[in-house]
Amino acid sequence: YYYARELTYHGRDEEAICVLEQFLDSGEGWVENELDACRILSQCFQRLGKEENAFRALVRALRYGPPRGELCCDLGQFFLQREDWRTAAYWYEQALHCPRPDSSGAFVSPDCYGYVPALQMCVCSYHLGHLSEAKDWNEQAEQYKPGTEACRYNRRFFDSLSEL
Repeated sequence: YYYARELTYHGRDEEAICVLEQFLDSGEGWVENELDACRILSQCFQRLGKEENAFRALVRALRYGPPRGELCCDLGQFFLQREDWRTAAYWYEQALHCPRPDSSGAFVSPDCYGYVPALQMCVCSYHLGHLSEAKDWNEQAEQYKPGTEACRYNRRFFDSLSEL
């Protein structure tokens, strides 16, 4: 698992894929590493343009228990990139309901439990035609992470719409 991570850091995604798949197929890993390995595997496939394999790697993580915020955000991003706003919104909303596993020993991305899903819900709501909800989601993102440029940009964007 750690060797595969190092391979990805050096742009050796095809080799990392082989190592990660061997690791996951062995069934001998720690569940936290297996969950992360699925996400890393997906990222490798994405960089290689193998979108269906990337999706399968994310779904594979569901074998190891309820999804964490990071996985929900990855799934949301997968659908957001395809402009499937409803499905993306579903996964981002799920991320907001995931308990943060701070004591699990896992690699935790704190933004995946508040800021990122709220900000992406803003994007999804806007594209679904729910302007008021989009504004509310942006303000919620601001509460999670005050002062971000993304939230300020969105606020200016929404203000410009009301001027039209």
